[in-house]
Amino acid sequence: MGQVPSVVDVVTKRYEFLTSLSTPKTKPELVASLDRSRSTVDRAVGALRDADLVERSGSEYVVTYAGRQATAAYEGFRDRLDALQCAHPVLSTLPPDVDIDPSVLHGADVETTSPSAPTAPTERNVDILEGTTSFRGIGPAVLPRYVDVIESLWSDTAVDVELVVTEAVAESLDSALPDRRDTLEDLSNVSLYVTEKPMPYAVWTAEKTDGAASGIVVYTETGIKGTINNDTEPMNEWAREKYATYRRDARPLD
Repeated sequence: MGQVPSVVDVVTKRYEFLTSLSTPKTKPELVASLDRSRSTVDRAVGALRDADLVERSGSEYVVTYAGRQATAAYEGFRDRLDALQCAHPVLSTLPPDVDIDPSVLHGADVETTSPSAPTAPTERNVDILEGTTSFRGIGPAVLPRYVDVIESLWSDTAVDVELVVTEAVAESLDSALPDRRDTLEDLSNVSLYVTEKPMPYAVWTAEKTDGAASGIVVYTETGIKGTINNDTEPMNEWAREKYATYRRDARPLD
């Protein structure tokens, strides 16, 4: 007797039959809807019934509770793989042990730099931040354009801003951008903190009256590699927790 296929194998191989049977059908109807031979349909339905994913009801076949759940799990798995593939151009430069939850990538807007549009990810973030009422972020690099964003959007507003940066960023603000650091420190609504923890990427969350949005910024030695932005609850929760983790161990910037 051959080995019984696992549910994963059955769902993967017979996925189109499962989705078609979400509406009960007879075998002739299934043959017509999928344009498959009767023998192919017989084998597929038999495999699905053996795995308790499909059952017979009169002359029709219908997906069971287990079949619906297995289909949803398989579709979620495929969606996560698609999201990972979409984000790969940005994430590929990160160390293999980074702890970005794959769930934050589903439905994300991924932007990468190119020779013809080196600032495209930055400008996209500027658009997203319009209307922000509160901003929290961590960053391993400092770029004049991002300092511009803070000054131009929030210097004359009541937006609450907290930034946690690395020691290297603090030193850069002192040496390369001393006037910009003074400007930031003069803003009563901006709080700067320094952490000694390694920071492989930047994370931010912008709270707005109509919801929140969060993002990841990945850097290389030559500048920004790309950004991953999303307004889903998994992304916002993950980004808030990531910020809180760094903020707990940070000290005010002297």
